[in-house]
Amino acid sequence: MRVYRDDQKFLNFRINVLLWANVIVFVFLAGSFWFVQGLQADKYRSLSEANALREIVVPAKRGLIMDRNGKILADNQPSYALSLDRVLMKTLSKSDPNHKAKLFSFISSILGIPVPEVQARFDKGVSVASGMAPITVGEDLTLEQVATIQAQSTVPFPEINVDPVQRRNYPYGTMAAHTMGFIGEATEKDLLSRKDLKLGDLIGKRGVELMYDNYLRGKDGAQYWEYDSKGRRLGEYRPSRKEPVAGDNLYLTLDFEMQRRAEQYFIENEFVGAAVALDPRNGEVLALVSSPEFNPNVFSKRFTPEVYKTISSNPFKIELNRVIQGLYSPGSVFKTVMALGGLDSGAIGAGTSFDCGGSGTFFGRRFRCWQKNGHGAVNVERALKVSCDIFFYNTGGRMGVDKIAEYAKELSFGNITQIDLDGEKAGIVPSTTWAAAKQHRKWYPSETISVAIGQGPLIVTPLQVAVMMAAIANGGTVYRPHVVRTIEHTNNDGSVSRLRVASQALRQIHVKPDVIEHVKNGLWKVVNEDGGTGGNARLSGLDICGKTGTVQVIAQSGWFSTAGLPFMQRDHAWFASYAKKDAPEMVVVVFVEHAGAHGGTDSAPLAKMLYQARFQDEVTNARLNLQNPETLEQLKEGKLPQPGVAPKEPAENAPGLGH
Repeated sequence: MRVYRDDQKFLNFRINVLLWANVIVFVFLAGSFWFVQGLQADKYRSLSEANALREIVVPAKRGLIMDRNGKILADNQPSYALSLDRVLMKTLSKSDPNHKAKLFSFISSILGIPVPEVQARFDKGVSVASGMAPITVGEDLTLEQVATIQAQSTVPFPEINVDPVQRRNYPYGTMAAHTMGFIGEATEKDLLSRKDLKLGDLIGKRGVELMYDNYLRGKDGAQYWEYDSKGRRLGEYRPSRKEPVAGDNLYLTLDFEMQRRAEQYFIENEFVGAAVALDPRNGEVLALVSSPEFNPNVFSKRFTPEVYKTISSNPFKIELNRVIQGLYSPGSVFKTVMALGGLDSGAIGAGTSFDCGGSGTFFGRRFRCWQKNGHGAVNVERALKVSCDIFFYNTGGRMGVDKIAEYAKELSFGNITQIDLDGEKAGIVPSTTWAAAKQHRKWYPSETISVAIGQGPLIVTPLQVAVMMAAIANGGTVYRPHVVRTIEHTNNDGSVSRLRVASQALRQIHVKPDVIEHVKNGLWKVVNEDGGTGGNARLSGLDICGKTGTVQVIAQSGWFSTAGLPFMQRDHAWFASYAKKDAPEMVVVVFVEHAGAHGGTDSAPLAKMLYQARFQDEVTNARLNLQNPETLEQLKEGKLPQPGVAPKEPAENAPGLGH
């Protein structure tokens, strides 16, 4: 009986062990199912779908960018990209350990780049791509490269795909580059700040491409393709296809012909600087030039570190938009603000006169006028005409720096103009408060004398000067400048709707009407009367008003020209203007860096050229004496151009890009 009880006890032990073993196995299996199907459900669902159905993104066409008259400045060109199917590549690499090396060697020979560069592109793609999405390792393939890939890669390298894509194209190269901007691949920073982006998306990086990216980019589509367990493509699952939606088209405010003429002026004269033309009635920018320019086509595709180094090391900073980011002393152009502020504040009157003998002493220091022999007795209108420094030294001394700053800020200086471009700088308008806050010191009255003629710590952008001149031209309204005129959207039903970008008046400058009239008279004399500093802008039949400016770059102790000095030591040249005097339609500001000559010499001629293009009919008609019978007879016989009709030129003399 004892033996029986021992056997029964051992048997119970074995039964309990098996029971608990079953419980443990069951718990383990249940936990595993819960871990796989619960916690890692998304991972394995993605892997399963990757083996069966994969999404292929179909990029949307980016919207066109055109000038105000419909001239295309940015479009899209069909292109080809080389991508690698990672799922199929992984399968083939398992069966052949050397497959990856052979693949990269083949790609290297096709693209003409070293194998390490191919590896680097692949690794970068793996680090940023989601799931098992294809990796792009080559763009802008030539037709010869496409043919070679399709002929040689089908059997040994089936993971290679040639994908048709759209590449951004700027048909006129550098034209309006700083306005247009360029596109590039979204960075990690972009992805964090914008939830609508995904890795690989091309977005605007500068200029209009950046500021209006949400309109231009459109909405990508998708195709869904079935694959077998070995990663081979079987066919498209059409019910799930999503068609891409093209981006909206943009019409800029720029005038192609005016932009071309302005750019050509800088190119032909090898000038560094900026020019901007805008409509003082609404703030529309008609031309915007920053010289030298860059070619945005370079940025729309992958380029080597050497190319980037060449661009970034350019001593003239070609990526800098000098119109809105270039900070310069305004020089004598600022005398326009001084004249308006002095008259309106009562510091001077229309009849106030100061005697200019070539120099004067203010607050214990001696200051020179640009004219060594002086200008004699001058009032405000003549002071503008001849740009007399002594007159404005006296005006500045009476106003004080804080009153000067008040009018300068009202006229747009010291703050961004709010143009619809990125990276605009505000500049500096000094005051006693500014000196205390930024330099932790007291402002000395003698410093005001330099500010009164646009020197000292006062710095502005060419666009701010244009906005200031526009406010004076239109009678005191400060408009927000803008470069986009119309947004064109295609609706689902195929119809087209156009949204006009509204003009925005930021503020009204409350000055006496006669004050603005005196300033306008002075600006008119600058260009149209003998002895005016802006005579090179004079155009028969058109009332152009303007102000020249010359900015010292180095300290000068005497009267001399800087034209013969090294480039970086030469004076800057300004010309700010508008036309017509009593019915203003256009403002033109031209700035030439280190010109070495007077603003009326290097900057005014471009303004004249642009006015001549804009007001061609008025200028032509003004030269015709319609009261003269001989003139009427010549018009009738076709020997003179008809009023309002441009004269025809022989074909061999047709105007080209250099005119």
